[in-house]
Amino acid sequence: MDKCICCGKAAEEILCETCRETADLKELCRKIVAYVPGSGENPVWDEIAASFDNPLNFKNIVFPITEEMDAPYRDIFRIHCISRDGSSVPKASRKWLLETVDACINDEKTDETEKSYLMGLELDALYKDYDYFGADAVAEDLAAMKDKDVHAMYTLGDFYTQTRRYEKAKQILQEGMEMYPDRLDVGLEAKLKDAQDRELGKENGGKVQFMPNPKANRDEIRALYAEFMESIGIAVEIPSSGNNRKGPEKIPRGEYPAPVETRDGGFRSFVAFDLETTGVNTKIDSITEFGAIRVVDGVVAETKEFVFSELVHPFKRKISDEVAEKTGITNEMVKDAREMWEVFPEFADFIGDDILVGFNCVRFDARFLVRAGRYSNRIITNPYFDVMRMAKDVLDRENLTLEELSAEFDIENPQAHRALADAVTTAKVYLKLLELKPEEEESLDDFLSGLDDL
Repeated sequence: MDKCICCGKAAEEILCETCRETADLKELCRKIVAYVPGSGENPVWDEIAASFDNPLNFKNIVFPITEEMDAPYRDIFRIHCISRDGSSVPKASRKWLLETVDACINDEKTDETEKSYLMGLELDALYKDYDYFGADAVAEDLAAMKDKDVHAMYTLGDFYTQTRRYEKAKQILQEGMEMYPDRLDVGLEAKLKDAQDRELGKENGGKVQFMPNPKANRDEIRALYAEFMESIGIAVEIPSSGNNRKGPEKIPRGEYPAPVETRDGGFRSFVAFDLETTGVNTKIDSITEFGAIRVVDGVVAETKEFVFSELVHPFKRKISDEVAEKTGITNEMVKDAREMWEVFPEFADFIGDDILVGFNCVRFDARFLVRAGRYSNRIITNPYFDVMRMAKDVLDRENLTLEELSAEFDIENPQAHRALADAVTTAKVYLKLLELKPEEEESLDDFLSGLDDL
């Protein structure tokens, strides 16, 4: 990018020196998060967005701009970017959202529509984490607001549907369709039909009543749901709980795309990842842990919104004593963990369309991810970049290990052979190798693409 996004004049940075001093950065960020690439509303932005691999990455320009803002404003704009669809944030970011959002909502300069948007995200995070009492308190305040964001109305309708208050759900969703007739993309109409079908019940040709169905702690969570439902005067019958290890219908082997490797280094924004498994046979062994970190412009920040880490119940495999000793992951630790096909879609949401950087990932991790994608019925097509091959080319040496490289570059790995720790180490090794190739520079497009789907 060689233009200032504010005035459109030639500039080496996102903002020219004059605009950085004079522009209303808060108003500029508001316009950026509301901007739709290719809409024609701002020809300069349309041109810049069209130069990105994914034009939707344009909104992530707010990240470097907000570095100079106070926390409430900085967090509001970052929440906008992290929210993939306007109605939710990835599971890995829910805790950060819940710790951050109240300060944003209570800021006196936040208008009512913005507050409702933030409350909608808070509501979504609470009931998806099964905090029904906390969610209901937010829902009550949100329902009373006059100027509600369209995404907040969708979430409110969904929450009332899940808690079987169908009249409230239908009212809020119909109201949303009347207020936002041009926002069919949000899904209000489909959610309204879902509420109507569940109200009918399966016995009358509709859908079954909602019941939380987590794999871990199912009985405990269903008891919490029943307790909440009783508090609002609705009795629910909890079905018997079984140990269902059956996943979704898998994608046939020949229909799943093969991993694509890229050897074009130089980028400084990416997702570094690592997997722990029951063994090294990519055809029969199972994943036991996912770990990933999003790196933005060469910064490895191990903060909540930039990391993904979760243990997985290995499908039809046990962890051997040898593997347990090496990784520290035991069969007891993963006994009640979620299934791979439950975790993989959230991992896929986290990585978005970014380049996946791993160590020996093309021959090993990528093959496990293909199997995971097939059995999760979720396709990912991210390119893979192998740091082991890069190290071989840069250092002109064979058979290098991650441990050897981290020691050589004085990079501490306090928990080797755990997925997140190895992912972080891989990211740092890759960036260190880049220093040995200073002629390869990253474009702003690469930087921004690394921020997609936070």
